[in-house]
Amino acid sequence: MIKNPISKDKKYGLVLTGGGTKGCYQIGAWKAFNELNINICAVAGTSIGAINGAFFTQNDFDLAYDIWTNIKIENFISIADDSPLQLFVTAVKEKGLDTTPLKKMMHEYFDEARIRSSDIDYGLVTFSLSDFKPVMLLKKDIPQGHLIDYIPASASLPIFKPTIIEGSKFVDGAVYDNVPVPLMVKAGCKDIIVVDISGLGIDRKYTAEKVGADTMHTIHSSSDLCGTLEFNQEKINHGIKMGYLDTMKAFGELHGARYYFPHGIDEYENSSLLHPITDDELSLIFDWIQHDSEDSNKTARYSLIKRLYEYSNDRLTTRSILQSCIEIAAEIFEIERVEVYSGQELYEAVLAKYLETKSSIDFIESQKSLLSLYKALDFNNIHKINLVSYFISLSEKDWVSKKYLLKFLPKVYITYLFFKFMRTRDSRLTE
Repeated sequence: MIKNPISKDKKYGLVLTGGGTKGCYQIGAWKAFNELNINICAVAGTSIGAINGAFFTQNDFDLAYDIWTNIKIENFISIADDSPLQLFVTAVKEKGLDTTPLKKMMHEYFDEARIRSSDIDYGLVTFSLSDFKPVMLLKKDIPQGHLIDYIPASASLPIFKPTIIEGSKFVDGAVYDNVPVPLMVKAGCKDIIVVDISGLGIDRKYTAEKVGADTMHTIHSSSDLCGTLEFNQEKINHGIKMGYLDTMKAFGELHGARYYFPHGIDEYENSSLLHPITDDELSLIFDWIQHDSEDSNKTARYSLIKRLYEYSNDRLTTRSILQSCIEIAAEIFEIERVEVYSGQELYEAVLAKYLETKSSIDFIESQKSLLSLYKALDFNNIHKINLVSYFISLSEKDWVSKKYLLKFLPKVYITYLFFKFMRTRDSRLTE
């Protein structure tokens, strides 16, 4: 169970931060809101958050999803080559990239009358270069006939040409406030959810107490998203999926520290392989750790407990410890993270990767150099999958000191120890 999940029973103001193509993550979050029937009464955004927020206000999820899953740079800017160097050269030469395609798309897909009549309030942030001051507006404050013009104004990144509205120049709102929580308070929202994609811009570190809200929850991406102007469809689809899974986890629908499980630790109660550790088994594990530490000080052993605690949602018990170990082992073996697994499925994926590694030519040929690097404490050049596979595959008579694993590579040691323990339960590891 995730610690302090967001309530599904409140009415929320939604804040969508800026970050260019990282905004794909917010579409995944929106999908989760829809599935969970979360009541969103208002939305405010900066930059790409203002664009996604306008789709949200129109209740156009399918359209937004279709655009994001078929995204092209030519939908945003007029340029033949989207390499970072060419983008920079063109921006310097032309005094900003031409965003005519983006503005055309905004007028094609957004309807001012629909946004104004929507039950969902809408707000955005931009910055006036002409007056040199921020402009933070709810839809009622935006001049009639110009609502659609203000959306690309909020998204005019510094690398873009400014947006001109009635003779005034506007640039990206992130230069003033990339997390426009005050707009949701102004709209009367007492409970706020921020979907933060960690884009460039000013983060004013709002708290519920600072802005006068009752609650404020932030959903962050659990790992790196694509670049700000990276139109890589595979990465964008991955970001959408991550946004969905992270949001489902934030509401307590999924579990796990780094991975995503459909059930809590109760699923292990009747598992033949992953049932809770007994007191006798725990005592045996502590004996192994004591032996491997070679009677060194308690610091190394403390680091193991600390890592396991981090992967247990602050609830490390004999019922949760194996799930923590499975997640750590999955990270070490580089198992795809943005998927939903049962505990058994993730264990099987880790086991399959270990067996595949153990029989690979690369692993067989690397063992001598691997051991040399390990003894020289050259951990930066060690392939972690090969290293842990080497220790797992050692027989009892082929003893190699593990105190350096304990001291310098605690996650690798936990993975090794997990496999050693699973040998007592899974006959496939003794074949």
